[in-house]
Amino acid sequence: MTKLKQEIIQRLNTEPLSDKFYGLSKLNITIPHIYCEISSSSIIAGIKDSIQEIKKYFTELDIEYKLFEVSCKGAYHYQPSISIQMPGMNAISFKNVYYNEVTNLLDSVLNNMLPMNKSLILAQYFHPDLSSWSDVPDIEDLDFFRLQNRKLLKYNGIIQANSIESYLEYGGYRAFAKILNKKTPLDVCKELEKSGLRGRGGGGFKTGEKWKLALNNPSSKKYFICNADESDFSSKSGILLIESNPHMLIEGVLIGAYAINASDVIIYINNNHKLAIERLEKALEETLEYGLCGEDIFKSAINIRISIHKGLGAYVCGEETALISSIEGKRAIPKAKPPYPSEVGLFGYPTIVNNSETIFNSVLVFRDGVDNFKQSGTYLSYGTKLYTINGNADFPGIIEMDMGKTVNDILKIVSLPENYNSIKAVHLGGPTGVFIHPDNFNNQITYDNLSKGSLWFGSGSFVILNENNCIIDITKYYLDFLNKESCGKCIPCREGTQQLLEIIKRITEKPDSNIRHDSLIRFKGLLQLKEISEVMQQTSLCGLGKNAPESVLSSLEFFDEEYEDHIFEKNCKAGVCTDLKEYVIIVDACVGCGICAKRCPTDAIIGCAKTSHFIIQDKCIKCGICLDACKFDAIKVN
Repeated sequence: MTKLKQEIIQRLNTEPLSDKFYGLSKLNITIPHIYCEISSSSIIAGIKDSIQEIKKYFTELDIEYKLFEVSCKGAYHYQPSISIQMPGMNAISFKNVYYNEVTNLLDSVLNNMLPMNKSLILAQYFHPDLSSWSDVPDIEDLDFFRLQNRKLLKYNGIIQANSIESYLEYGGYRAFAKILNKKTPLDVCKELEKSGLRGRGGGGFKTGEKWKLALNNPSSKKYFICNADESDFSSKSGILLIESNPHMLIEGVLIGAYAINASDVIIYINNNHKLAIERLEKALEETLEYGLCGEDIFKSAINIRISIHKGLGAYVCGEETALISSIEGKRAIPKAKPPYPSEVGLFGYPTIVNNSETIFNSVLVFRDGVDNFKQSGTYLSYGTKLYTINGNADFPGIIEMDMGKTVNDILKIVSLPENYNSIKAVHLGGPTGVFIHPDNFNNQITYDNLSKGSLWFGSGSFVILNENNCIIDITKYYLDFLNKESCGKCIPCREGTQQLLEIIKRITEKPDSNIRHDSLIRFKGLLQLKEISEVMQQTSLCGLGKNAPESVLSSLEFFDEEYEDHIFEKNCKAGVCTDLKEYVIIVDACVGCGICAKRCPTDAIIGCAKTSHFIIQDKCIKCGICLDACKFDAIKVN
């Protein structure tokens, strides 16, 4: 055993972990420390340009400093975000630090002064032995963070994602080391069962029970798979976890593999998540170097090999048997169950598939203890859940809440009070999720309500909708996505999504004047929506087909008046379904100025100067530019 591996064993078993946590604020620093949050979202926001300006500033002034790339707090509305700690002072965090703000910001902070632009100031990390910044709140007092229960996200914005040493500093791999030294695989499964942890990505199956099924299988070869595919365009919580703390995922799969006696681990991840893959690969290299995975881990005779499989992003790979087929090099098509993967999985061997959020939670169970884990959440729905906040949110991002919290609890964090009344609905759970009416905003989000069909958190996508959003248009959008992502194996899903989509499309388009009974056909389609949906739920092979109609059914139940408006009034109150509109020029009011014709992007308006113009309906794209351009109120919308 190398000297490095011996040192790691000693550190994991003897090095005490402080109960006190002061975030980025540290004692005994002698030069400025700059912390830049690096994630996929912050890169889009421009953090790399800001980093270049920071490096340029210190180089030109020849000032010694340290720059650290840290993980993302999940507060997208604050990005690009950087934090600075001066010697003897609390670390202070700044928001929306674009490259053109860097010089003025550093000029002030390096002289222990706050910047003139106060809108940049976010909060400070309080430390009792350091000097505080005047009139700057503690980060824990901000509602966005205070109202969450950040267990999985505790070290986000603080830990360095590309450093195993940073992970070890905050207690990393201690849970795995303790398990390796003191617990049998059966002990691990029983402890996880006792915690009540349930799957965070699908139907909420008990994770400990699932692991025990694989453990009890006598097969000499088993696989443990982490499903980090995350192909839901509206949810990025799992990817944020991996980008921010890849070593925690590796520790989780090591624990899972040990628990079921598996020697091979596969992390299946969407190839589009470049930063997450880059950090996972770096973390895996470090883990091998430190002897935490591979052959004969710490002379324990335990062999656990970890590999990364890059998938192509098929949504159906969220279903475990489809994912297994993809790894085997086959087309990603679900299989009928039973047998379950815990009996016959990858290459015919027993296999456990858990999504990344579930695996991260398993680390919490063994790191902090079962009792600590069960303090969060509610009865039979223990722990926390991550939500990706989208839509008309005042504070978009990724938040972590106790299981059992309500939609209103989440809205208190991500929406301003003055905007509550404008919220029409929340769509929860991604493409296969449901619409939640304001009357149900106080219902708890639990596995019990999930099983009753009243709620579905799925991927954790949380989309806030207001009066400018059309429920039917959003339903059409999700159906179009699911129709394209259906593997096509079973008729109910393949044909059902297509029929639902065609009916919804017909409702959002202007009736064909050449068909005398078009309105009757549209109404008949409305009656068929529920019937088709029920057939799909009862007969589809996998969760994609079974849950594809959820948006349709929940919209029919709670927003039937929008369907009536579209069908009978041929009107979309949100103004989104433009195909229902018809722009017409009022002949008597038109003065023939030609401004509308010049502005029309499709040349759909014709006419001679100083004579009435006309709109060619087949060329009109209903953009409304002509309506805005006309100064004589000569254009109306039917």
